[in-house]
Amino acid sequence: MPTLEHIPLLASLSDVERRDFESKCRWRDYEAGRAIIDRGETLSDVYVLVSGRAHVMNFSLAGKVIDYATLREGDVFGELAAIDGLPRSASVITQTPCSIVVIPVKVFITLVTNHPPICLQLLQRLASIIRRGDERIADFSLLGAEQRVCLELLRLAEPDPGASGRFIIHPFPTQSTFANGVGLARETVGRILSRLIREKLIERHEKALYVRNRDLLEERALL
Repeated sequence: MPTLEHIPLLASLSDVERRDFESKCRWRDYEAGRAIIDRGETLSDVYVLVSGRAHVMNFSLAGKVIDYATLREGDVFGELAAIDGLPRSASVITQTPCSIVVIPVKVFITLVTNHPPICLQLLQRLASIIRRGDERIADFSLLGAEQRVCLELLRLAEPDPGASGRFIIHPFPTQSTFANGVGLARETVGRILSRLIREKLIERHEKALYVRNRDLLEERALL
């Protein structure tokens, strides 16, 4: 039977406490491209992404898609509606097949109020979201298109386990998804990525993107 023993938010629970908590939750599976949460809905359950990846997305008044964040295994989401009781502020769409645990709102509130370490971890997560949001606002307001693209590449890149000193983004998001994340048109992102490839700062190969020269990419981001 699946368990939540590897979920960071629940690390402070004993085995007995965790099993009791699991018994009060529900498990669901979603195909890629399905909505887990729709903006504006009034449900207040909280979710744990046990496997797969999903996007937190919103829409501007003009209808433009805004990609807030990518959720990965172990991430908790939907907690804002559970805390303030207001409608959902964003949508969450699966990028790959996902396994989700649904925490009823009353179970979540009891968990947070009865376990100070979990409450503190939740507060730290919310603080990081606010800081990240401030950074993104500054990026969109002050930086040019190429700077935004370079910064997003640096943010997504991780050390390549197959080559020391090299960085990789795998799988690389679709061009539309990447463009939504930096607030630019897909065509603009395509032109910038092509230019960075020609200048040998990055390299595309199948579903991966390799950062060939991280130092130079950082310089371009800070110009």
